[in-house]
Formats: sequence, structure tokens, C-alpha cells
Amino acid sequence: MNEDNSLKWSYDHEFDILFINRIEKYDYEETIEMTCDVLMDFDTLLNPSAFEFLNASKIFKSNNGDLCEIEKINVHVSINEDLIKLYVDIFTPDNKFETIKKFINDIDAPDCEKDMFAS
Repeated sequence: MNEDNSLKWSYDHEFDILFINRIEKYDYEETIEMTCDVLMDFDTLLNPSAFEFLNASKIFKSNNGDLCEIEKINVHVSINEDLIKLYVDIFTPDNKFETIKKFINDIDAPDCEKDMFAS
């Protein structure tokens, strides 16, 4: 697997925050608040590099105890001139949780299709 597509994650059970970021070192540019509960970090080339989900159990429709047992995460980001689409699948020993978020591309992020994985 290409390290550029590899992710790591951390989940804060007490505050119900899931943070996912690229393993590969990148030069941070900015964080965009996509919604009040979803933040996305971009590197200096405007590539998506990290994702933060506040109230993660609500976003993924799970019991936050389930998110303590994450085994694998798949992230797909699709950006065109109009939209940024974020697809996230979370796998635990007993369940799969997913979310799809769509945002207006008002930051002029360049077109991209990116699959990233963490296990």
C-alpha cells in the first residue's frame, strides 16, 4: 500500500471525537469547517490530509463504545469544482458504520479522487 494513502486514527471516548489523518508527513495549510461537526485539513497543495468528527457516534449512528473498537477505516474523497464528497466506512469487530458528507467546494480545492485506508 502506498504510504500516501495510509491513515491512522484516534478516538476520544470521553469527548466523542474521531480524528483520522495521513501517516505520511505533509505540510499543513488550513482546516476547513465543513459542518459544525466535520473538519477537514488540507496540505499546501490542497490535498485532503486529516478529518475530525465531533460527536462521532451521532455522525456514524453508533454507540460511542463501538468506536473504541475500530479495526479498519476506509476514506474516499471526491472533489470537483462544485462539490467535496467525503465517504467514510468504519469497521469494528461486530459492525460497519458509514457516513457520506457533501459540501460545497467554496475553497477552490482542486479536482481529485483519493482513497485512503487505515487498519
